[in-house]
Parts: sequence; C-alpha cells; structure tokens
Amino acid sequence: MRAKRAVIGGDHMFTSDADFDGMIGGDVIVAKGVAVTLHGLVNGDLLVRSGATVRLGAMVGGQVINQGGTVLTIA
Repeated sequence: MRAKRAVIGGDHMFTSDADFDGMIGGDVIVAKGVAVTLHGLVNGDLLVRSGATVRLGAMVGGQVINQGGTVLTIA
C-alpha cells in the first residue's frame, strides 16, 4: 500500500510493506514481518508486532506498544 495524504477513518492493520502519509482515526497494527513508514497522525494506539519494522515520523495520540518489532523515530 502506498498512499499520500490519505485519511482512514477508523482502525487499520498494515499487512504488507507501506509508506503512509496522512491521518488514521483509530488504532494501527503493523503485522509480523511488515515494514511501514508512517508520517502524519495516528489518533489511537500503534501496535508493532514481532518482526515488524516501523519508521515513525507521525504523531501518535495513544501509546506505542512494541511486541518485539523495531521502532525507529524519523523526522
């Protein structure tokens, strides 16, 4: 999935590698083995499953919950 300035109104699960720039209105789950770059805003929690990689340049309104993945903060 590749999206620019997208809006997702509720929860979302990334099941394949993606670059996302926009707003997600709910919680985000990044599945095992998936690499995601996030820019913009996540209103809920960000859950990073084992083996997932998140390059985080987004504001997260809830908690970042890392269950064995990798979270890298980017500008």
